[in-house]
Amino acid sequence: MLTSMRNAFERIRWTQFSDHVVVFVFASSLYAAVLYNAGFHTPFLRALLGLVILLAIGFYGYLSRAEWRTAILAIAFVAVVLVSYGFLREFSYDGLNYHGAVALALDQQTTGVIGAHEISGMFWAEHYPKAFEFFAYTAHVLTTRFNSGKSFTLLLSVPTLVCLAQVFRSAGHSGRTALAAAVVCVYNPVALGQITTLYVDAAHYYCWTIFSVNLLFAVWKRPYSAVQLGASLVLLIGSKMTGPVFAGISILVIFAAALVAQTRHGFLRSHRKVFGQLAVWSVVAVLIVGYSPYMQNVLAGKHVFYPILGKEKLDILSRQASPHFLSMNPLHRLVLSYFSLPSNCTYCAGAEPTFVPSKEHLRAAFVALHTADTRFSGFGPFFGAMLVLGVIAMFGRKKDANIVKIYLLTTLVIVLLHPQSWWARYVPMLYAAPLLAAAGFSNSRRIFYAIIALGLLNSLLAAASVAGYIMLKQAHYINAVASVHDMCEQRPLTLPPSIMNWQFDLRDDNFHMTRNGAPPEAECAVNFDQLMIMKK
Repeated sequence: MLTSMRNAFERIRWTQFSDHVVVFVFASSLYAAVLYNAGFHTPFLRALLGLVILLAIGFYGYLSRAEWRTAILAIAFVAVVLVSYGFLREFSYDGLNYHGAVALALDQQTTGVIGAHEISGMFWAEHYPKAFEFFAYTAHVLTTRFNSGKSFTLLLSVPTLVCLAQVFRSAGHSGRTALAAAVVCVYNPVALGQITTLYVDAAHYYCWTIFSVNLLFAVWKRPYSAVQLGASLVLLIGSKMTGPVFAGISILVIFAAALVAQTRHGFLRSHRKVFGQLAVWSVVAVLIVGYSPYMQNVLAGKHVFYPILGKEKLDILSRQASPHFLSMNPLHRLVLSYFSLPSNCTYCAGAEPTFVPSKEHLRAAFVALHTADTRFSGFGPFFGAMLVLGVIAMFGRKKDANIVKIYLLTTLVIVLLHPQSWWARYVPMLYAAPLLAAAGFSNSRRIFYAIIALGLLNSLLAAASVAGYIMLKQAHYINAVASVHDMCEQRPLTLPPSIMNWQFDLRDDNFHMTRNGAPPEAECAVNFDQLMIMKK
């Protein structure tokens, strides 16, 4: 039995499997983006658009000569992940605020059923890129559950795993060792904290990784996936405002390195295919998936990255740590953060890194790892040791690892240029830097294995923290839902004004929300914010 399963998995074309997953996420995002940006809300237009995208996917499968085992496994993987996520519930602050707002707003527009509840977070939803929020709506259409929309992080983790394993293999490591290193990089504490939420930082990092690795392979004349290169670029630009900057840095660093190492005569001609792909997919990213907010900002006379930049920019970081900490230079903040204990805060205006390993601080550090946006030392307690080993490894004299070295250089340029690189959620790619340094510069297997072991310890601690939190919160939510059922029975719910869009969860449990114009006697008022408060 085990032998037959292993033989079956050996026949799977993992690059093609990754192609299918990335295409599904991209197509799902594209579908809802067109609905949102073009105003296609009638049933006919929605059905026509869906049919066109399905035909395009089928045509792509025909052109790519999709291997049937690989295609079936990819479809099964996507289906299982979508359905499974439908049974989870969203509890994160940003997830139940502006990340979930897009799917709720699109549902209102397409169904024509306007609820009596104002959707919270719409300002940020309208002015932030929302590729994965678009995906969340399409997932809801496919499964009838809003929470299925959280699956984009787990789905994209597999193509990222395949890409990073190829990078480590290019440095001479065995398949198993390369896979172990890739697992450490992909399922880092930031990703594990966000993998059950609507937060997009980890998925954004996955898109950057898929894009950068395929671009690197393309420029260095290695086998690469053109569809992954293009689709991940669209998702990268369309998911966060750092996307265009990250993509630009990757393009500049990789082509600059190639210009130094390769023959300059005919350089542009030899890479014209890649330049053409980047141009076409960038247009799709900005004019279709990213029309809101990029083009809307420009047409409204605002900065293209409003509300983050421009004359009317809004300050969203001054309350995330103490003024003393934020006044330090970026490198100083980075070192203090990652060599401290993991810690988070509710009211963060005076927050500082913690260094004393007292019993209370260690307990708080473990609890902090479950959050989607841990402030200090968000990569776990052993990441500082990983950094030290990575620096030691860079004094090695290993040759013939150019792919890893250029990828590491791209990573470090992004981290050093990012003004908030002390906050792990903004630079998840930094977690891979120690492993890349060891793979690219050192011949010592012990250093490489030690970094892998420390990374796995961080991930195990984060996974345990996340699992404990989810079990406690899910059990508390089930009890709250049971009490609402007893109190309201079949009457539609009326929720008080709240920053949390609880209808995102409650509608997945078959509750009906009050509609505009409904008679007051038919309503059931519920303060779900109060019901979801957990006592320590």
